[in-house]
Amino acid sequence: KQWYQRRVPITAGDYDFTKILLSRTSLSDADKNVYLERVKKRTGGELGEGVTFGQYTQFMNLLNDIHDLEIALRMFQIAKKPVTPDEFQRAVRVCTGVPLGGRLIDLTFKIFDDDGDGALAHHEFMKVMKDRIRNRGTVDVLAAPNSWRAFRHCVRYKMVINR
Repeated sequence: KQWYQRRVPITAGDYDFTKILLSRTSLSDADKNVYLERVKKRTGGELGEGVTFGQYTQFMNLLNDIHDLEIALRMFQIAKKPVTPDEFQRAVRVCTGVPLGGRLIDLTFKIFDDDGDGALAHHEFMKVMKDRIRNRGTVDVLAAPNSWRAFRHCVRYKMVINR
């Protein structure tokens, strides 16, 4: 069968999802390894049920409304109240209009809960997600980001992809 005719959804394990999530950030390799080891430790090294492409897309669409979510998480920070998984799920639903599945909520906490207290601090999640937004869709260019050379390289790259 062709890849588009498969009935079984293709999934990425928790560890692989974390690698994909951290791939377009400016974190150092050492910092990325901290997140990856945390996920490996908290999942017991098991692949779990994995993250489907639909779930991945749903999570990445969260980045479109990240500023609204940041405000919601900042409110918890101002109130000195920890963000539990249920409260995070509610904040995501209010900010995006689409509920994030319980599986992705659990995985988000496995990845970003630095101290393992079961609550998500504003800085634990937002620093990586905002960094990912800054680097989303970027092309590695040797020229300065605001230069004509970088712009030309980006246009050529997009033209090749859109053929």
